[in-house]
Amino acid sequence: MPAGPSPPTTTSRPCAVEHARRTWNSAVRAADPQLAECDRLETDWMTGIQFYLTERTPILHGHLDLIDSPWSLTAIAQAQHWPGHDFPKDFGDGTVADCLSVDVSEWDRPGILYGKTAKQCTRAEVAREVWAQLKAALNDTGRTVLKDSVLHSWFLDPAVDGLGTPNPVNEEQLLIHPTGTFHHRPRSATKIPNLFLSGDYVAVPIDLATMEGANTSARQAVNALLDRVGSAAERCTVTPLYRAPELEALKRHDRTRYLLRLPNLFDVG
Repeated sequence: MPAGPSPPTTTSRPCAVEHARRTWNSAVRAADPQLAECDRLETDWMTGIQFYLTERTPILHGHLDLIDSPWSLTAIAQAQHWPGHDFPKDFGDGTVADCLSVDVSEWDRPGILYGKTAKQCTRAEVAREVWAQLKAALNDTGRTVLKDSVLHSWFLDPAVDGLGTPNPVNEEQLLIHPTGTFHHRPRSATKIPNLFLSGDYVAVPIDLATMEGANTSARQAVNALLDRVGSAAERCTVTPLYRAPELEALKRHDRTRYLLRLPNLFDVG
C-alpha cells in the first residue's frame, strides 16, 4: 500500500483557533476581551487520509458515516462529484480513477488490525488500519464494495507527525462544540481597528466547524472592514443558515421540556 501524491485535502482549514490564539499577546487580548474567550474553545483530532483507486467507486452519492468503525470514519468518493474532470487525465499518473477521502475522528481507540490506537500506529499502519476498517464496514453485506486490487496509493495529512512515538502531534486539530461554547467564539470585527478575524472558529450562523462557516466568517470580515473605512463598495452576501420551518414547533417544544427538566421526546432509553 504505497503512499502517493495528493490533490488538496478536504480537511484543510484556514487559520485554526489553536494557531490564531498563539499570536495574541497580552496587549492584544487586553484590547479586546473576546479574544481571551477563545482560550475556552476546545479542539480535538480529526485528520484526513486519501486513498487513490484505479477504478471508480461510486459507493454513495454523498458522505458515508461508518458508525460501526472503531476509529469513527466518515468518507466520500470524490470523482462522482467532479463531472467536469477526467480524473485519470487530470490527476496523478494516469491510472487513478477515483479518490476515497476519509476523515479519522477517533485516535484513542484500538483498531481491528493491530489492536493499537491511531496515535500508537505508524503512518503506514494508520493507512492499513483505516483501509481494513473501510472494508469491514462496506463489505459486510456479502457484496465486495472495496477491493485491495484497486488501491493505488494513499496520502495522510502531513499536519500529523510523530505517530508511533510517545509524543504524536496534530498541527491542524478540529474545533469541537460542547453545549454552551458558541458564546466563546469571537466576532469577525474586533475592537482593534486593523484586526479582523476569519476561520471556522469565528461566530457565524453555523454552529459547526465547516468550510462553509469559514467562508461566511471571511465575508463578515470583509464587510466589517468596508464598514470601518466607510467604503461604498458592494458588501459580500452573508446567507443565514436555513432552518426548516416545519421543525420549529418541535424545537420550541423541546426547549420547553428542557426548561422543565423533562427528557427529550425521542429519548426512549
